[in-house]
Amino acid sequence: MKRISLAVASALVLGGSAAQAADMALKAPPPPPAPIFSWTGCHLGADVGFAWATDKDRETVTATGAASIFSPFPTNTARPDGAKVGGYLGCDYQFSGGFVIGLEGDAEWADITSIGTNFINTGIPADHYNTRIRSEASVRGRLGYGFNSALFYVTGGGAWANVNETDVIGATGVSQSDSSTRGGWTVGAGVDYAFSNNVIGRIEYRYADFGTFSYAPTLVFPAFTEHHRITENVIRAGLAYKF
Repeated sequence: MKRISLAVASALVLGGSAAQAADMALKAPPPPPAPIFSWTGCHLGADVGFAWATDKDRETVTATGAASIFSPFPTNTARPDGAKVGGYLGCDYQFSGGFVIGLEGDAEWADITSIGTNFINTGIPADHYNTRIRSEASVRGRLGYGFNSALFYVTGGGAWANVNETDVIGATGVSQSDSSTRGGWTVGAGVDYAFSNNVIGRIEYRYADFGTFSYAPTLVFPAFTEHHRITENVIRAGLAYKF
């Protein structure tokens, strides 16, 4: 009788252990925590954007420097706008707390144009000028904070634009152009988002100031000097590969 009782007890113990083992086998281990994305590394990307600018022209008498009656500042203001497309290259470093610093450069082809901004008091058809920005570039620092796969940042640095100004005599259509690369500065902010470890999207806004430059169109307005001040706003979207 004792042997039977011991056998029954042993069977119950073994059965309970087997049931517990089966329950443990059915419970999968918890998944490992998702890896935290690191912004440290370099990236190469392409972007497309839209720019709207302001080109303020002030005309002076070359011999005296006095204000011209045909373009007293800031009466003549052109508002060129248009598309941009280009590429960017940069490197970033992320600190353990999430802060990110970096350096980035870009170069873009542009079609930012304004046609027929009139000089006042010049008759009908009026004398006018055309503004065209054909290319731009910048070298900037970046400072941001990474929230795993999203990086919010500010950026700023030097900027350059190739600007073409064409002055036209309205009555004859005779024109004269001045083309030069203007240097200035740019600041902005944006957000990068990592769709994967290597593919990063971007939305960015920047403001640029290319300063004031002067030239004397001796062929069409021989007694006068033009002084242009160009500023620009740009919204762009980009896609980059992170190495």
